[in-house]
Amino acid sequence: MKTYFFSTLAAGALIAISSFSTLADSQRSPFVYETPHEFFSCGDFDGDGRTDFVIADKETGKYRLAYQLQPGQLSWVDNRPSGIKPVSGFSVGPVLAEKRDALVFSSADANQLSLVDVSSAAAPSRPVLLPFSAALGPNMVVAADVGGEGNTPLADLFVGSIYNSPDENLATLLRNDGAEYPKLADAALPGVAARGNRMRIKAGHPEFVGLLIAGMDGDTFRVEDVRTGKAQTVASVAGLPSGSDYLFGQFGDSAANEFLFFKPGESGVACRTLKESGDKLEFAPARQFDLGSPIQRMLQLSASKFLALVGQGEKALVFEYTGKDAPAAKQTIFATNNLFSAAAVLPNGFVLISEPEAGKFSTRYHVYTVSGPEYASGYFGALPTLADNDNITIPDIHERIVSKNTVSREEEMTIYTNTIPGTRVTYVMVPIKGGEFTMGSPASEADRKEDEGPQHKVKISPFWMGQCEVTWNEYELFMYPDEERRTRATVPTDADGDKLADAITHPSKPYVEMSFGMGKDGFPAISMTQHAANKYCQWLSAKTGQFFRLPTEAEWEYAARAGTTTAYYFGDDPAALKDYGWFEENSDFKYQKVGKKKPNPWGLFDMAGNVVEWVLDQYDAELYAPRASSPVTIDPWNRATKPYPHSVRGGSWDDQAFMLRSAARRGSDRSWKMQDPQLPKSVWYFSDAQFVGFRIVRPLKVPPPEEMQKYWSSGVERD
Repeated sequence: MKTYFFSTLAAGALIAISSFSTLADSQRSPFVYETPHEFFSCGDFDGDGRTDFVIADKETGKYRLAYQLQPGQLSWVDNRPSGIKPVSGFSVGPVLAEKRDALVFSSADANQLSLVDVSSAAAPSRPVLLPFSAALGPNMVVAADVGGEGNTPLADLFVGSIYNSPDENLATLLRNDGAEYPKLADAALPGVAARGNRMRIKAGHPEFVGLLIAGMDGDTFRVEDVRTGKAQTVASVAGLPSGSDYLFGQFGDSAANEFLFFKPGESGVACRTLKESGDKLEFAPARQFDLGSPIQRMLQLSASKFLALVGQGEKALVFEYTGKDAPAAKQTIFATNNLFSAAAVLPNGFVLISEPEAGKFSTRYHVYTVSGPEYASGYFGALPTLADNDNITIPDIHERIVSKNTVSREEEMTIYTNTIPGTRVTYVMVPIKGGEFTMGSPASEADRKEDEGPQHKVKISPFWMGQCEVTWNEYELFMYPDEERRTRATVPTDADGDKLADAITHPSKPYVEMSFGMGKDGFPAISMTQHAANKYCQWLSAKTGQFFRLPTEAEWEYAARAGTTTAYYFGDDPAALKDYGWFEENSDFKYQKVGKKKPNPWGLFDMAGNVVEWVLDQYDAELYAPRASSPVTIDPWNRATKPYPHSVRGGSWDDQAFMLRSAARRGSDRSWKMQDPQLPKSVWYFSDAQFVGFRIVRPLKVPPPEEMQKYWSSGVERD
C-alpha cells in the first residue's frame, strides 16, 4: 500500500517500509474486507502511484486513512466524516477523478450514498451526498466501470438495495455523470446482496462485480458482467453456507483465479478456480480443505501465501498455498491484549489491525516483515481515535470566510473593530502593510544573544494584527462555552457561525483560577498552551467569518519593529521602556490591563512586555543561519515537528528590560507545567507560566483549507 505522515492530522509514529502495495497492482482492484463493525480497503487516494489504506466505521460513518506520502512511511490521519450513518455499504474507486481513488458509502436507513474525495492528507473534503432515488435502502455499493451509452473513464455505481416493492431486493446501475447519477437499469435479486467487490480477472481485461446473495437455502456467489450497461450473471456458485465470505486471488504458477469460500467461525474452506472458456466463465468443482481453526477473515499475502485470522482473532496463521495442494500452516502470530480484526498487505510483509476484546472498532496496528521463511515483528502503535475532532469543520469555516471576505487588496486595509457575534465583547485589528525588514539583531546590540543572528532579510505579506493582547473578556468566551451560549438569547448573533464554533473542541475547565488573582476585566489572558491559542483562533474564525491565527515569528518581529532598526521600537535606551511596556521594574509583580502604555509606531500596544506572546514557530536557536545565505526569505515559518520548544516573543511583566528587545527570542519548556496535578498533563493550560499570552493576526490572503488546518493544528503541541 502507500503512506502518509501521522498527522494532527493525527500524531503518531512512522512505519518504515519499502512501500505499501497490493498484490499484482496491474491486475487487482481494491478489495473491500468487511467485519461486523468496519470495512477495510486500499487505493491510490492522492494519485501519486502508491497505495493507501482506509478503515471505515459502520456505526459512526467515520473513516481513518493511512497515506504514503514518501515511499516507506506509512502514516495515519485523524478520522474524517462520510456524511452518513450508519454505513451499510462501502467501496473504493475512481468516481471523482480518473487517476485517483475516492470513497463511496451507502446507508440503507438514510437512503443515501456519499462520495468522498480523499486526495488531501492535510484536510478533509466535504462529502458529496446523493439521495438515492433509484430504489430504497442501498445496503451495498460497488464502484465499477459500467459500459454502454454515456460511459466515461470514471467509475459508475452498482448498488444493492433492500426496501423495495414488490421485489424487495434490487441491483441498480447508476451512471456517473458527475452530478445526478441517473439510473441505467435495475434487476430483482433473489436475496440480500452483500460483500460486493469489483474484480479484474485478467490484466487489461474489463472488471466484473462479485457479490454474495443471501437466500433461503444458503448463499450464492455471483459474478456480474456490466459491460453492456446492464447486469448479467456470467458465473455463480450456489449452496454456500449462510453468512459466507470469500477471498479472491491468484496462487501458484497458474494465472487462474482462485476463490476461497469460507464461513466465519468455521474451519472449512472451499477452493474454486474460475476458468475462462472462450467468452464464458465457469467455476471448477470445489476442493475442500480444513484449516484446523475457526476462520474469521482471510487475506492473500503473495502468490504462495495467505493470512487467516482465526478463533475470535486471538491468532493469525500464515498458510502456504499454491492453488493445488492443501494449505499448510507455516507460522502462528498471537495477538497481545487485543484481538486481530483485519490486515493489509505490504510488499515485504503485512500489517495486522486489532481491537480490544468486545470492542467495536480497531485501535492498534502491528507491522510484520519478511525475515527468512517467516515474518518478524516490526513497528506497532495506536490508530487514530474515532473521537470527534475539529478538522471536519475546516472546509465549512473556509467557505464561510471566503463568502464574507470583502477586502482583497492591501490598499483597502483599514483599522477596524470587531464584535464577537452573540456577545458584547470587542477587539481592534490594525492593518500591517507588507514589506521587507532585517530580522534579528546586530552583533553590536547590547545584551544580544546568539540565537538572534545572523541578521537576514525577510519579506512579509500584509496582515492585520490585534491591537492588544487577547484579553480574558475574549478568551473566556472560548473557555466557558456554556456561558457564551447563554448570551446569545439577548445579544445579536450569527447562527451559522455559532454552529461551526460550537463544533470546535473547547478547553477543559481549569483546575485553578487561571488569572491567579491578577485580574480579569481588560487584562491579558494567560497560561494557555500554544494548542489552546491555536484552537481559540479556529473558534474565533468560525464565529466571525474572518481567518485568524497566531503570527509567525517573522511576522511578530516585523510588526513589533514597525519599521525601526533599534533594540526597542522606541530606540536603544532601556531607560525609556517604562513608558512603553510592563516589565519587572514597573509591573508590581503582575500583569496589567492591556493598552495602558504608549503604542509602537504602527499603533500596537504591549509589543514589549506585559505577557510574552505565542507565535506559530518551533523555536530553533540555529534557525537564522540558513536564511542568511539567501538574499531574502519570503514569509518564513518554522513549522513545529515536536512538542517543545515553541517560540514566544515580546518579554513579560516578570522579565528584565533586555528580554523585551524586538529581536529577543525564547522557547517554551516542560517546566511550565511542573505543578500541573493532572496525569497526563493538561493540553490546554500551563500551571507555571503565568507570563504567557498571545495576540492574533488576520492575513490579507485567505489560505486554502489544508493550510488553515496546519496553522490551527500541528499535531505536536499536546503533552
